[in-house]
Amino acid sequence: MSARQMNPATPASSNSLPRLIAWTAVIGSTLPEIIWQESGHQVGCWFTTIESLVIVAAALLAIWIPSLRALVRFLVAVALLNLVWGCISPALVALPAVRAVTDNASWGARLFLARTFTVSGAILVSFTLIGSGITRRDLFLCWGNPAAPAQPIPFLGLRKSVPWTWLGPAFVLVFAVVLSPYLYLTVHPNFSFSERIVRTFPWSIAVATLNAASEEFQFRSVLLAHLRGVFRPAETILLTAVFFGLGHYYGQPSGPLGVLMAGFAGWIWARSMIETRGGVWAFLIHLIQDIVIFTFLAVGAGM
Repeated sequence: MSARQMNPATPASSNSLPRLIAWTAVIGSTLPEIIWQESGHQVGCWFTTIESLVIVAAALLAIWIPSLRALVRFLVAVALLNLVWGCISPALVALPAVRAVTDNASWGARLFLARTFTVSGAILVSFTLIGSGITRRDLFLCWGNPAAPAQPIPFLGLRKSVPWTWLGPAFVLVFAVVLSPYLYLTVHPNFSFSERIVRTFPWSIAVATLNAASEEFQFRSVLLAHLRGVFRPAETILLTAVFFGLGHYYGQPSGPLGVLMAGFAGWIWARSMIETRGGVWAFLIHLIQDIVIFTFLAVGAGM
């Protein structure tokens, strides 16, 4: 199956201006914030708001330029996600009424409640779907064909097509093996408190399920659907992967290595969606990876 077959709505060629605008929005939504903060300055909600408003301004301008009109919903979605994760969600978590609950809650309940506020991103980007004609299948909110062939990935040594029923479990294992040493070195778990793993495991599953479903919808389903027919699949996958990776600079995993790890994971999950025409493997791999992360956090030095 060729890249064109994976996405029949893909145009034969892409104008350079839409590509420039899309990449500028994705990189400009997060990188200025990282550079500003790493140079020793304080980053407040105002900074994120300015980034998002600039992207919204580009979206409004794109309405009047025929070659950019197809990017409008994507640009608005990027601006909303940037605002939610950088400003709205942290502000909601810091509300006195919320703090009154979380300060007296268990670690698992506190983490779950904090993560529920990031679902506001899923709610807001859903508004960009109104009137778009995008269907549930376009959003990969369906079973699809989990056994569909995966395209070769030469730089990983995968030189021929294999079914996702083989590649999906392989990536589950690979991500867990790679992530565990990283978390051990960065989270500094104290396994003498291993009973916490058992005690908090139901919360780890609950938070991982919520987080995986929410992030896959926000950072893959909606963005890929908005870019369908604008760029070739390889570029839409890379755009969403870079956006997801940069957003993890202060996340978990974090730092430059965290950006690469999250970006690569996002790239794999987006490929699985397009190649299987469904979200099963993206959700499952993401879910298990998050369970590993939250399990380490449960016995982390900062708990």
